[in-house]
Amino acid sequence: MKARLLAAAMGAATVLGGGNAFAADLGGNCCADLEERIAELEATTARKGNRKVSLTITGWVSSQLYWFDDGVESNVYVVDNNNDLSSNVKFTGTAQISPGWKAGYSLWIYTNGPSSLGANENWDASRGNWGLQVENSYWFIQSDSLGKLSVGKQSLAADNAALGTDFSGTLFPANGVTFDGGGLGIAYNGAYLFDNLSNDGRARWMNSAFWCEHADVGIANDCAGLRLNGVRYDTPTFAGFTIGASWGEDDYWDVALRYSGEFSGFKLAFATAYSESTDAGIGGGVTNDTNDNQYFQVGGMIKHMPSGLWVHGTWGRNWIDNGPNYNLNTECGGPCPDDITGWYLKAGWTTKFSALGNTHFYGEYGENKDAFVRGLRLDDDPITLVNPGIALRSTDATRYGVGVVQEIDAAAMSLWAKWRHHELDGTLANGEKFSADDVDMFLAGAVIFY
Repeated sequence: MKARLLAAAMGAATVLGGGNAFAADLGGNCCADLEERIAELEATTARKGNRKVSLTITGWVSSQLYWFDDGVESNVYVVDNNNDLSSNVKFTGTAQISPGWKAGYSLWIYTNGPSSLGANENWDASRGNWGLQVENSYWFIQSDSLGKLSVGKQSLAADNAALGTDFSGTLFPANGVTFDGGGLGIAYNGAYLFDNLSNDGRARWMNSAFWCEHADVGIANDCAGLRLNGVRYDTPTFAGFTIGASWGEDDYWDVALRYSGEFSGFKLAFATAYSESTDAGIGGGVTNDTNDNQYFQVGGMIKHMPSGLWVHGTWGRNWIDNGPNYNLNTECGGPCPDDITGWYLKAGWTTKFSALGNTHFYGEYGENKDAFVRGLRLDDDPITLVNPGIALRSTDATRYGVGVVQEIDAAAMSLWAKWRHHELDGTLANGEKFSADDVDMFLAGAVIFY
């Protein structure tokens, strides 16, 4: 490369200035100067991989304004999105082995900082500790006719199966996973409730409404949503269908069926998946003694292309088979739910008012039933907050909201504004009904892809 650049530079000099005269003007140090400049350029240029394996750098940066009112306190933070949707950089590449065969890799690093899931009343999000986390790190071999085999830390077959059917253009601000408001405290009649789980003793929405006990703690409506070390196989696409299966560490396995297609002016996407973990070490319960967990999910979307009208929905259930040391009466103070269910529905309209790009309007509604941490106990006198000891036996968390997304095609960018409302009802072990103070949130932000 250096020789080619040097030859080209000398050739250009000869053509532009007349060979001998131009060389004389440069002086005796001409080649050394040129080589120094070439070395500088090489040092500051991002390579596109080596001669055999490509390198592609992609990702996005996303942040948003986050206003909340939890019944006791209101505040405004600037936060990132969460986990899969947070700001990140992705390094990917492939190499051609032979016709129809290739190998490749994926390394995905995302920011782990203040988010609308973790931010709470006692934490100034702008001062939160930022860090980086490896989301994906795996290699793969792929055949056009036989499918793809990948090994390493990755999204296994069931990960985001139902969620991933959403092609509405509103996935960033609104999806089936209950990200927003998880860190906020649960209030009752204007005072925070306490439990025995949080560092500050305050009961959080994340623990009482958005919990999964499957696959190393997921968030409700995506209980198989975390990356794990594993082996995954995906078939080629047949008539719009693909099948994936994977095995992960700590005795985790899953299988998923996906479909996408178009007919008669309609665009469709569908997915269903089943996953199971049979090792106590992977369970997300407080006692870490859930021997066997299963999660089934289904999701789909249909869009009428001429009108731009669409609807997307997901449903999932997490079954909890408790270990010998996991006493339901102790954990819940009586009969305790042995499953967690959640469903989510979003409908909207996509149109194009200007050359900027598509505009998406949507409304959403979701419900998570009994998605609370086993072992959560709320005081029977929430006002005094003394001696928490009354267990929460069941919960019903609902959320609904509206929003708008504006795409800016020229900048590969989407802007959004949304409002969400959270409600939480439950039953205590003594049979009393419980209704937390409602939470309202308004978020406005953007994502730019590169």
